[in-house]
Amino acid sequence: MAVRSTAHTRAAEMAPEELASLTELLRHRQFPGRHLEIGTAAGGTLCEMLRCFPAGRTPPFVVVDTMRYFPDQLEIVRGNLRDHCLDPAAVDFRIATSDTAFQQAEAARESYDFMLIDGAHKIRYVMQDLRWTRLLAVGGRVCFHDYAPRCPGVVRAVDHFLAGRMNYRRETLAGSLLVLEKTAASATPEVGWTDLLWANLWSPWLQLQASLSKRLK
Repeated sequence: MAVRSTAHTRAAEMAPEELASLTELLRHRQFPGRHLEIGTAAGGTLCEMLRCFPAGRTPPFVVVDTMRYFPDQLEIVRGNLRDHCLDPAAVDFRIATSDTAFQQAEAARESYDFMLIDGAHKIRYVMQDLRWTRLLAVGGRVCFHDYAPRCPGVVRAVDHFLAGRMNYRRETLAGSLLVLEKTAASATPEVGWTDLLWANLWSPWLQLQASLSKRLK
């Protein structure tokens, strides 16, 4: 397996503009409830988010990742935290798919004040990740990384989500980091089986487009 460069650099997989927008949001809002990160890579962004809070006042952080992005991913993430003087034991690592972890979190009636969705970028996986917004508190924020033309699965899934949900407001877009605010409770689940079916139907077409684009380069 090819090793991602972040396995060595352990840096955040965000542009400076995006990372600055993310950390400014967390420092300004200081949400007290659970924070969620879907897809952590080497934990670079996680380290930056944890450092936004004063010592002793860090809210609960949950990380959902299969830890198969590169070899020894979990140990690299934990080592990155330690190198930043952060305690890995303070992070709730859930080594599972987003789908499995969501079902468990929903059954436990968990609630979150903040979410960063930066997992697999195929449309069907982004739509699965969007189900987590059901657990987002009113007034909370959900961020999407790679909301840009280079990642059509992210853009199409998020735009489809926003088209039928007036209780989510676009707050900022810095580079490819989109921030939404949940302004009111949802009358129905944010993502239903029809949304998942829609994403699955779009998936092969987007894969074909990506394949053709690579061949034409």
